[in-house]
Amino acid sequence: MTPRTNTPEQSPPAVELYQFEGTEVWMDDDEHARLKGYFPLSPGAPNGTDAGATDCAIVCLEIQPGEYLPTHRDSAEELLLVTAGTVEASVGEESVRLPTGSCTVVPEMAPHSVRNVGDEPARVIGYFPSSEMTATFERPLQPFGTTVVAVGGDGEDTEEM
Repeated sequence: MTPRTNTPEQSPPAVELYQFEGTEVWMDDDEHARLKGYFPLSPGAPNGTDAGATDCAIVCLEIQPGEYLPTHRDSAEELLLVTAGTVEASVGEESVRLPTGSCTVVPEMAPHSVRNVGDEPARVIGYFPSSEMTATFERPLQPFGTTVVAVGGDGEDTEEM
């Protein structure tokens, strides 16, 4: 599906975020490696829309206290913006605490993870300056059953979200 391109004559669509039904992600061997996440600007992804994004993507994450997004590498730079709660983002060998309203940048292909270190659900938006992105995890991510997850593009050779 080719995303629609918004023109100056068109009203841009409003995209409702945090639609987490059916977006659970986990690792079988770690009860704390679990979250809800989806790509709302990516047609064909669970809960995705055809919002007309041709050069960017976002991922919406919801992480419960004590749980985390496992270590992975993304094929594009990512801006992590915390919209609720407090998380610890580990990027390479460094970690940073991010309360609501703060952000950090993850360089392309840098190993990183995000852990909820607060006492309420954390919500994070990850912004990518590309509509196609591949995330490579250290261990298989469920429900995909693979270490490589692709968003956008044709998804060949990987499991597409």
